[in-house]
Amino acid sequence: MRFAIPSARLPGGPTTTALRRLVAANALSSVGDGARFAALPLLAMWSTGQVFWVSVVAAASRAAWLLAPVIGTLVDRIPRRRSMVGGDLARCVTLLVLFAVVPIVRPPVVLLVLLAFGTGVAEVFFDSAAQAVVPALAADHELERTNARILAAQITGTGFIGPPLGAVLWAVWHPLPFLADGLTFLASALLLTTLPERPAPGGTEDHERGLRGLVRGTWAGLRFLGQDRTLRRLMVVVAVLGVGQQAVYAVLVVYVEQRLGLPPYGYSLMLVAAAAGSLAGARTAPGTVRRLGSAWSLRASVAVSALSYLVVAVLPRWPLVALMLALNSAGVVLWNVCTVSLRQRLAPEYMLGRVTSGYRLAAWGAMPVGAAAGGALAQHTGLDAPWTLAGLLLLACLPLLPGAASVRPGQDDPVPPAR
Repeated sequence: MRFAIPSARLPGGPTTTALRRLVAANALSSVGDGARFAALPLLAMWSTGQVFWVSVVAAASRAAWLLAPVIGTLVDRIPRRRSMVGGDLARCVTLLVLFAVVPIVRPPVVLLVLLAFGTGVAEVFFDSAAQAVVPALAADHELERTNARILAAQITGTGFIGPPLGAVLWAVWHPLPFLADGLTFLASALLLTTLPERPAPGGTEDHERGLRGLVRGTWAGLRFLGQDRTLRRLMVVVAVLGVGQQAVYAVLVVYVEQRLGLPPYGYSLMLVAAAAGSLAGARTAPGTVRRLGSAWSLRASVAVSALSYLVVAVLPRWPLVALMLALNSAGVVLWNVCTVSLRQRLAPEYMLGRVTSGYRLAAWGAMPVGAAAGGALAQHTGLDAPWTLAGLLLLACLPLLPGAASVRPGQDDPVPPAR
């Protein structure tokens, strides 16, 4: 397998200011997403009093990814900046509606499900466009660094700042987190309006409008993903990554209390360790790719993730578990930085929206399977079994990346891997 990387599409590259604004907008949107992830389940529980409906509302926000290939096609037909601004403004309006409704009446669960799904759709628009716009703003050799900065901003917002902010504001006054969320999305939208406007790239199959044109465009994106050998293999591996990760995290709260014997706050400490590992991974990923090249970095990320799971399965000691979760998260971020940059290089610019969304559908679509498998294994085999399953599945994926020619950013031809 060869990762053939073309040279940068847009010579000269835009200003550093535009990239900084893009990173800042991603950070603001991520804070809003993180606060919403914390506050919306609290609102669902307060409104309905039933755990079942809490899970339904949470699932509704993620169900939007089922529409990702279609949304990606729309993103490819709209200027990237417009998709991001629209996604932010849609979330802003939705959350301000909640801010206005909550002081008056407890929102019915149907409204919460619809609003959760709507914000999820807006999130898919924003995320797909945000990844697709990067090659137009960064030189080829800067893709890994830029994507790592965006990932770090997203991790900080959704992992460290947003959730505690949403929970604290909820405790102060129930409508308050939704006002804060809406304002973060508004600020992100205003920041994005300062980016240079570029027309939608548009491919040959995008000239046909209406439902038929939408279907043809979506199919063209899925066909490109299926026919490209590199992207096809990466989709298989990312689906396995999703299964393994969710198999572990679906039962992690139970594992921490029953297997490790930690108090309830131990679960939060494990999540903090994982988030810290993600930030460390985002910081070190560009340098790793520079030294090893994309292909060997991908192999290293899969191997590290697999070994971290297996170490926990053999040695379930809480300091080691925290360290392995951090190491695993760093490996996952390295994988994400590599694969996002490879998609941006391998896919035509006019197809980046649908390639991004179709690829991410493979990851998100596999996660419920992993969560169900992890729960079943933990119930019938033991709490160590999900870790073993995750590690073995990832080790089985390594042959999908055999002896790949290592390509360093900005180079057109494969070079021997670093030793």
